[in-house]
Amino acid sequence: MTGPGALVADRYRLRSQLGGGGMGAVWLARDELLGREVAVKQVLVPAGIDPALAQANREAAMREGRIAARLSHPHAVSVYDMVLDQGQPWLVMEYLPSVSLAALLQERGVLPIAQVAQIGAQVADALAATHAAGIVHRDVKPGNILIGEGAGREGLVKITDFGISRAVGDVSLTQTGVVKGTPAFLAPEVAQGSSPDEASDVFSLGATLYACLEGTPPFGLSDNALQMLHKVAGGDFQPPQQAGALTAPLMRMLSADPAQRPTMVPVRDQLATLAAGPDRDVTEVLTARTTLPKTLPGMPARPRPAPVERTPIAPPPPPPGAAAEPPAAPPAQPAPAEPASRPAPAPVTRRRPRWPAALVAVLVLSVVAVLLVIWLNRPDGQDGTAAGNAPTSSAPAPDSAGQSASPEPDAEPEGTTPSVEESTPETTTPTATTPDGPPTAAEMQQFVTDYYALLPGRPDAAWERTGPTLRDISSPGDYRAFWSNFRSVTLGEVRADPSTLVVDAEVTFVENDGDTFPEQHVIQLVAGPDGQLLVDSDVPV
Repeated sequence: MTGPGALVADRYRLRSQLGGGGMGAVWLARDELLGREVAVKQVLVPAGIDPALAQANREAAMREGRIAARLSHPHAVSVYDMVLDQGQPWLVMEYLPSVSLAALLQERGVLPIAQVAQIGAQVADALAATHAAGIVHRDVKPGNILIGEGAGREGLVKITDFGISRAVGDVSLTQTGVVKGTPAFLAPEVAQGSSPDEASDVFSLGATLYACLEGTPPFGLSDNALQMLHKVAGGDFQPPQQAGALTAPLMRMLSADPAQRPTMVPVRDQLATLAAGPDRDVTEVLTARTTLPKTLPGMPARPRPAPVERTPIAPPPPPPGAAAEPPAAPPAQPAPAEPASRPAPAPVTRRRPRWPAALVAVLVLSVVAVLLVIWLNRPDGQDGTAAGNAPTSSAPAPDSAGQSASPEPDAEPEGTTPSVEESTPETTTPTATTPDGPPTAAEMQQFVTDYYALLPGRPDAAWERTGPTLRDISSPGDYRAFWSNFRSVTLGEVRADPSTLVVDAEVTFVENDGDTFPEQHVIQLVAGPDGQLLVDSDVPV
């Protein structure tokens, strides 16, 4: 009976089950002969089938194991042995403590473009070697791509599960009418009944990278395998919307015509070039470990949360159709009643430029004129005192021109904004303001600089400068725990767009173990109840 402690083929002692599926269970085992840990896969033969067919399946599994053992590559899980135990085939493989790309996507949703390009380049490098050895993988998908974990293995990318691989020309391994592979990642011609080949592996890798960027495979997902095969066979899918510079390479890999797809070597080279960028060697990309992006608890790396989804400021240009979306910053502003349910954030210290006297005078006269028109058009006694006093309450503003610590910083916004919204409720869009008016790019840049200056050493102070979106998906404890992972955080170039309150910033993280990695972040700002800026979301792209 199979279970922990069982000895397979008088050599491999089973320790614990790592996973399982329709093709068989995978176990962590110890090779008693060589004294090393291995992964062994029990290749199941369906019960109740014709004995002759069962024997054919066992023989096929043994052949496939020998085929997979031909391959040796740093980004492919090695196959050590193929044995029979009580008539059942067992595949003996290298053991890699890891998380699968499928599990990673389930946790994070999607991954940054540069990360996807590097993972794709390394997997393509392994598959190029696979094809050169005359082997077709036939089941390239996120679940078969592993990211190593632990000392000596952290970030190591390897493709696994060559258990259904096929040597080119070995037709005896494929039973007529049986489609081997995962439907959502199959090439259209395979779903239509053609035999898998190198071109179908290219499509499956493209579908895997598509899922990493879009959050779903090109043809979606369905529990109904026949329905999924029908959709894949049709070959129609929506072009990627978040792939940036990877859009063109992906579309070539996902061509419905196999003849139009590149082979795996140019796929590898193009992905590696994109991952390298202008300042990195391509060969380094193929050997580098994959550092997974760090995000706050509950906040996906990409896409950005719906309330702040927008066209990025920095290149590359947005994909077709993205520019038509309206800016999301104003709607992300908290409702008037929301601040009452949460302690008001501590005032944010920011450098404010001194306003020129002439500009101050123009602003004051404009406010007075607007309030006067509103007051004259209201019924007698309706907020008459507030309307009549508003110009008076705003009078100190020019006298304190440029003072960053005005004793009544929010008297003007509270006195004027509701009146304007009442007079034009359907045409006025709420806009974030500070006590001195709409923030400038310099103010936004300084605020983000001040915010990151508090991290990682003073997370409680930084938490007081966060907005409603971030607080809805996290808590002070989660926030504190996240930042405790880092030794230091350094801010690079900061770019701000006052029209959307979006800041692009280069952020370099140094973990407690000394690992260093840079990220490009998109930071959405909003105005708090006192008009001060808050960090509503902060996500890597």
